[in-house]
Amino acid sequence: MIIEIDGVLLHYEEMGEGYPLLLLHGWGGSIGSMAPIGKFFSQKRKVYAIDFPGQSNESSEPKEPWGIPEYAKLVNDFMQTLHIEKPDVIAHSFGGRVAIFMASQNESVFRKIVLVDAAGVKPKRSLKQKMKIGLFKSGKWVYKHFLSVENYQKKMETMRQKFASSDYAALTSEVMRKTFSQVIALDLTDYLIRISNETLLIWGNNDQDTPLYMAKVMQEKIPNSKLVILENAAHFSYLDAPKQFSIAVDQFLEE
Repeated sequence: MIIEIDGVLLHYEEMGEGYPLLLLHGWGGSIGSMAPIGKFFSQKRKVYAIDFPGQSNESSEPKEPWGIPEYAKLVNDFMQTLHIEKPDVIAHSFGGRVAIFMASQNESVFRKIVLVDAAGVKPKRSLKQKMKIGLFKSGKWVYKHFLSVENYQKKMETMRQKFASSDYAALTSEVMRKTFSQVIALDLTDYLIRISNETLLIWGNNDQDTPLYMAKVMQEKIPNSKLVILENAAHFSYLDAPKQFSIAVDQFLEE
């Protein structure tokens, strides 16, 4: 189904019956990314899932660069439009950023929160990574001031492929590139303490994208939280250990 929210065409799906459960996928993902979760919980819940704008061909791209506040507003407006009141939420990776921001602003927006390998804590940068970022920024400045527009664009595309993260390098739209930069620039560490909801952190012990130390920061900062670590699981822990994931989340939401 398609609905217009905040100037974008938003694709969403709903399935099942019962207490509402909202699914928020990770960066570059889609409703399909979390399909196994939706299938499992729709047996007992009314499940809503959205395709974040600019990250799926099903939803349109924002007309201008967005940050976490704009994505959070979109979800809030979507919930109000469909009269979804105080749902539980399962948020993976980037979706976790959005859920953290929303819950920190309004404790009644969700009932219970499940953050799965969630992003939001500023990563620790190695010296090599810091140098890489510095080279990219300095190269961008030089090219911008001394090359023609056409040559600048060609050089920047080469630089992106060489220095940027895989998520950033995969983006072809300038709006989404700026959106990505704004998203990762917001460190949500100080927002965590404002979350009063019961929160389950569920993490793969081999997660390299949002390493386990981030989960421990969240557990320390979010007052009413607990951490479940899934062995032999990586960033998509719910796919790597589906049975353990489903049991842990189902028990948390039902208790």
